[in-house]
Amino acid sequence: MWAGVLAATAVGYWIGVPMLRLALFLATLAVEVAAVYLALAGRALLARDDPGRRLWLWIGLGLGLRLIAELRLATLYLDIVPNFVADVPWAWAVYFYGLRYLYTVADLALLAALLATRRALLSTGLDFHLRPRDALLLVLLPPLPVTVYLLQSVFLSISADAGLHTFRIISASVGAVVSGVCVVLASAALQMGGGAWAWIWGAAAVAGIARALAFAAAAIAPTFPGAVVLEQALLWTFACGWLLATLLHLRLVTHERGGA
Repeated sequence: MWAGVLAATAVGYWIGVPMLRLALFLATLAVEVAAVYLALAGRALLARDDPGRRLWLWIGLGLGLRLIAELRLATLYLDIVPNFVADVPWAWAVYFYGLRYLYTVADLALLAALLATRRALLSTGLDFHLRPRDALLLVLLPPLPVTVYLLQSVFLSISADAGLHTFRIISASVGAVVSGVCVVLASAALQMGGGAWAWIWGAAAVAGIARALAFAAAAIAPTFPGAVVLEQALLWTFACGWLLATLLHLRLVTHERGGA
C-alpha cells in the first residue's frame, strides 16, 4: 500500500493530476485513523496489570492528538472552518496558530511512551549497546532541526504565517528526539533476537525520520512547488510507519492471548 500510493503519486505529478496533494493528504488521514484504532485495539487486549497498557495508552493518545490536528488542517484545506471560529479574531488566532501545536503535544505523548519502554528495557539489567548502523542514524538525526532552520532562513524569508518558522523548528526538534529513541528501542529489540518488537520500533523510527524530513521539504516549498507533494509523501510514509507498528502490535498481542 505504501509503495503503490507513492508510485501513483509520482505518476500523477508527472502527468499533472490536479489537487494531487489534497488527495494524498486525505489518504494519509484515513491511514492515521486506522493507526489510532489499531493502537487502542491492541491496548484493549492487554491484561489490566500489564505495563504495556499504559505504554500503548500514551501511543494511542499521541496518535489521536495528531489525528485531531490533521482534522483541523483538513478544515483549512477544504475551507470548511466553522463561522463561529473564522469570524472571531481571537478564536481564529487560537484555531490557526495555537492548535498547530497539537502536533508537538502528540509527539511528546509518544515520547513519554518510548522513554517508559526504554526504562523498562534498562531495568532488565541486560547489556544493550548501539550497533554501528544505529549509532550512525543517531548522529544524522540531530542536524535535521538545524537543516530545517537553515532552509527556512533561505526560502521562508517572507511569510504571511507568523510563527510558522518557530513551529517547524520546535516540531522538527521533538520529532528528531522521538525518532532517536525509536532507533534505540529497535536496536535493543534486535539484540534480544529481533522479531515483531524490532519491526514495531523500526517502523516507528522510520515514521519519525520521515516526518522530520517533511519539515525540510516544506521549508523549500516556496521556491520548489514540487516539494509540497514531496512533503505530503513523507507524511504518508509517517502514517504508514505507525500503521505498520500498531498492526504488528495488535497481531502480537492477539497471538499471545490466543496462545494463553
